[in-house]
Amino acid sequence: MADRIGVAEHKHQHILTHARTTATRYGYTPIHTPVIEYSSIFERTLGTNSDVVGKELYKFLDSSNAWMTLRPEGTASVARAIITNKLEHAMPQRLFYSESMFRHERPQRGRQRQFEQFGVELVGVAHPAADVECVQLGWDFLCALKVPGQLVLHINTLGDQESRSAYREALAQYFGQHRDKLSDDSQRRLDTNPLRILDSKHESDLHITAGAPAYSDYLTPASRAHFAFVTNGLHALNIPYTVNPRLVRGLDYYQHTVWEVECVSSELGRSQATVLAGGRYDGLTSMLGGSRKLPGVGWASGIERLALVMPDEHVPVPEPPVPVLIIPDQPVETTDRSLTTDRPSREVKPDVYAYAMRVARDIRKFRSACVVHNSSDSTKHQPLGKQLASVLARQPTPTHVVIVGSHEMELNRVIVRDTIAQTQHEISIDNIGQALN
Repeated sequence: MADRIGVAEHKHQHILTHARTTATRYGYTPIHTPVIEYSSIFERTLGTNSDVVGKELYKFLDSSNAWMTLRPEGTASVARAIITNKLEHAMPQRLFYSESMFRHERPQRGRQRQFEQFGVELVGVAHPAADVECVQLGWDFLCALKVPGQLVLHINTLGDQESRSAYREALAQYFGQHRDKLSDDSQRRLDTNPLRILDSKHESDLHITAGAPAYSDYLTPASRAHFAFVTNGLHALNIPYTVNPRLVRGLDYYQHTVWEVECVSSELGRSQATVLAGGRYDGLTSMLGGSRKLPGVGWASGIERLALVMPDEHVPVPEPPVPVLIIPDQPVETTDRSLTTDRPSREVKPDVYAYAMRVARDIRKFRSACVVHNSSDSTKHQPLGKQLASVLARQPTPTHVVIVGSHEMELNRVIVRDTIAQTQHEISIDNIGQALN
């Protein structure tokens, strides 16, 4: 869990803006789901033997003795929302979300216990063209970000339920012959979900998984045709990909096409290189008690991980607000309105403060942002020279500064200072928009 402020938050919003823009161009609309759901939503869909359910859920018993869970991923919540809002007969649904997720993992670079994901879900289309559309959408999003590092798309097929059952049986038999040599996690997975052993990064498992049966030998003709359409579609769109037969994904609801996009970057390292992952999950709504076994496909991308590979200088920072500085009243009448005079703090009359706020209001009609430079003391105000020095010391520096005082108020005028050209001139308040632009 981490705070975001300044450039970190600008970077976060920059990534989300690209994601939302890309998804909107593909006809997807936003959805928001609660951060807390009934635990059964995730236990039914992710699988009770998955690492997420077995180790990583933030789960608690509420005051009504119901088990609740902080949302660990977005797809199950979207499927539940489709049922709850009676959308099962309003297909297809193209939806996107950007939500906080929670998993009790060991915190490390690129992996936090609270993290934000942007995801898309296409529900109601069984044709493999939907798989291609989702992969293309994700690829376009990442390419539009122009993140440093090479993007590598890995795809695989888990086939239909018949293919998966046959392959699972073959893996159980193969890994059973090597049980004593498997890691503790893989020995547990052998009894619960042998496919997950293929995803193990444990040193003792790697040479065993290298000799495991190939999934392609157990695919039904329909599964082969589905995957062939996907690969042909990606080829037609000039999206480079690598078929990775060891890619299985960690959640039980996946079938047919699964994919991951890695970013080869020194900022992430090998273990945290995945920046986007997805797959097909036909029938997820029926697992949650829906009236229809709807097809679905989608992906999610971790915003924090993408932010790690994006240099700060690649992120556009909003133009700083125009500061309105108030000249404090002088003890004696004087025509010297120097910007560098360092006199003791003086009071600002209420009507002058009100005039400064009126000027700021008028500036906001022409500019995106404007602030009145306030004193930290409720009764006194800094000399103009100190105010100006404070404003110019900030990064980024505002291109213009507006100055007002009793004299300017009486004449209905302001002083506009150009901080780049280091010039200033007095103008009517009616012309302030033109002067700043």
